[in-house]
Amino acid sequence: MAADSEKFSEGAADYLGKTNFKSLVEWLTAEVLFHRPDDPLAFVREVVGDKLSKRGGAPYDSRECDRYLQECYEDPSVDTDSAMAGRKEAEAELPEDAMNRLKVLEKLIVASRSIAKTLDPFAATSNIISETCNLLEADRATLFKLDPARGALKLMVAEGAEDIYLPLGTGIAGTVAETGTPINISDAYSDARFDRSHDDKTGYRTKSILCVPVRDAEDNVVGCIQAINSASGEFSEIDEEILGILCAQAGVALRNADLYTLAVKSHEKVRGLLEVIRAMHDNLGINSLMFTITQRAHTIVDADRCTFFLANHASKELWAMQGEVDIRIPMDKGIAGAVATSGEMINIHDAYEDSRFNQEVDRASGYRTRTILCMPLRGTDAKVVGVIQLINKRFGVFDAEDEEIMEVFLNIAGPIIENSQLFQASASKADESGTEFTGKTVARTASASSAGFASSAVIEEGDEDEEEDD
Repeated sequence: MAADSEKFSEGAADYLGKTNFKSLVEWLTAEVLFHRPDDPLAFVREVVGDKLSKRGGAPYDSRECDRYLQECYEDPSVDTDSAMAGRKEAEAELPEDAMNRLKVLEKLIVASRSIAKTLDPFAATSNIISETCNLLEADRATLFKLDPARGALKLMVAEGAEDIYLPLGTGIAGTVAETGTPINISDAYSDARFDRSHDDKTGYRTKSILCVPVRDAEDNVVGCIQAINSASGEFSEIDEEILGILCAQAGVALRNADLYTLAVKSHEKVRGLLEVIRAMHDNLGINSLMFTITQRAHTIVDADRCTFFLANHASKELWAMQGEVDIRIPMDKGIAGAVATSGEMINIHDAYEDSRFNQEVDRASGYRTRTILCMPLRGTDAKVVGVIQLINKRFGVFDAEDEEIMEVFLNIAGPIIENSQLFQASASKADESGTEFTGKTVARTASASSAGFASSAVIEEGDEDEEEDD
């Protein structure tokens, strides 16, 4: 299994170069052209069998392919001039589509090398699109990647750009991804599946479309490539074959890029986790501890924002600190309240589809909450002592790996919170306003329990000495 994984992870261009596959194909092609067998397949089997027999079980040597090719042209039974003349004559007699395939063979090898040479997903996407346009002589090309969590295709664009999704079964690309069947259209406007609204907005005129699915090693559809407007007017069957080969290369390249990205992100998450824990051990004061969690915890899972609540089971409220202001909300309200009362994690892929989310805060602030990961923080007796709420994963949704690493963080953070000045003070007494903190003001609000609260909950680090003096 490990050996298969290593073979699969090797770039296609690297493999073709290492095995000298181009010379191997050229040699077999030359042999067929010189001998003109009635059954080319049986002839190739015989030629290859002869070479294998002479090899006598020795390991494969890629340099032998060059020697085979040279021997083919130096065959004494055919002089060089007549051999070359025969080859040119044979090539001239080949059907036009076969000649076109021979011409693009080298371009395909070059394209494979270009696609496979980078591990950065956005650079790989750029290479795939560029090579698609080059080989097919298309005006434009687009790469879509399947997002299983959303059940939609994600348009692969530049890093940092806003995500654009296309539902499965919608449009040409959505249909190809859903059915796994290529679509070749000579007149886009005559096909009911084509959405011309983009053309209407931009003034661009889409004429011909070729869209082919991208598959992984298990033959599952993981995306599709869509080429638009062939220079020749419409895309041919050869174009379909070429794009099919490119899609196979794209599947390998995207898989390699994904594996590399996951490894990098895993390393960054572990490093971020260690940095946050180290900072928490260094700062056990009220403002410093809250500041550390709120300002750093979201970096562990590449989220945009974070809110940290402490639970007061006596008053059935959740508490958060915003500068010198203590904010408390009912423990049975909102997403944070649901986590605090149930003790169960909540992972939301679309906040606006969840009835517990209060959209009013987003409307008031202009912030757009998309994804939410809300998890309980437990003390040594497994009692919920707080809730952490992470907002808007930068790319995609919060996944199982995010949940696992945040669970590790919270298991470590729980005892630190219990042993901190903050929790020790809340356990011993409450201040005059009835809070568990030393803040000056308390704001009661149920709406703050939504994820939108994170948009304004910026905790500023104060002077620990002043707090102790107070």
